[in-house]
Amino acid sequence: MSVKILGGVARGYPLATPKSDLTKPTSIMIRRKLFDWRQNLEGHIFIDLFAGSGSMGLEALSRGATKVYLNDSQKIAFLTLKQNTEKFMKAFKLDPSTAQVSGLDAIKWVKKELPYQLSEAAEHVIIYLDPPYEDHALYMDVLNELRELKFDGEIWLESDRLVGPKLQVLTQAFSSVTKTIEQGDHFVLVGKLL
Repeated sequence: MSVKILGGVARGYPLATPKSDLTKPTSIMIRRKLFDWRQNLEGHIFIDLFAGSGSMGLEALSRGATKVYLNDSQKIAFLTLKQNTEKFMKAFKLDPSTAQVSGLDAIKWVKKELPYQLSEAAEHVIIYLDPPYEDHALYMDVLNELRELKFDGEIWLESDRLVGPKLQVLTQAFSSVTKTIEQGDHFVLVGKLL
């Protein structure tokens, strides 16, 4: 199975998906709604902590993001992510330093890499969070860690009404919500913690 980049310089480019039930690609409709809303990402840094195939981060890169950080701690997902990113960068002759792939636990990435990689203000940084829906504690742990680090960038947080943390619970974790995108039982909250 593959997913395709929806817009930008790599529109239509196919990405492999991990051969595992442990990952779930963000639906095409959610991606389309998010990136139709935020089409131009020039000057932004995009971080995906549960990247799977890399479709969200590579979509951001296709639409002009300055740099993307793609992370997934699951081995099968990490290998697919690494392969997709290498092929993508080569196909579009992009500077390899604009995409960094890692296989760390998400909390460790936030604690170690976020302060190191983003030593300056994070106002043009977007973090995409799409943990396993059933792991409610992980959602809150990542949000709490970001709050502790005083992360002032934008967060795009995906969940599912049936098995994930509920919209009302996640909304309360934000100081402001800019947008809510919904598709079936899935939704993405866009907002800030501080």
